Amino acid sequence: MKQYISEERALYEDSWHGAFSKKLAQWAIDKMKAGEDGKMRQIAQRTLNDVEDTLRKHGVKIAEKHLYTAWYLFNMAVADYPKALRTDEERALFVEETLCDPDGCAENVLDCFVAKMCNAGQPIFWEEML
Repeated sequence: MKQYISEERALYEDSWHGAFSKKLAQWAIDKMKAGEDGKMRQIAQRTLNDVEDTLRKHGVKIAEKHLYTAWYLFNMAVADYPKALRTDEERALFVEETLCDPDGCAENVLDCFVAKMCNAGQPIFWEEML
């Protein structure tokens, strides 16, 4: 299984260089849930166009190759940080600071997502995500 994962992951990284594809971002966003009362519910997803408009409105510029990663991150902020990141402006700045971290790298977002899926026992079918 580990060999299959690493071969599939290598195929993906060769194609996308550690950034989310549109299909992978949509798949990940579709899995996002939140619930402050202990009951998990699907989040109210933000569309790619909505996120692009929000980032633009707040002066956040993202490299084109990280657009789908930004889309994933914005929705993750909605799902995982509802108290800390309450407004679209705060979420947009979270996306910017995460992707433009001078001592980090934008590709870490994909690495963290893959780790979460591995820990949850959720396979990612990389060929379908290209």
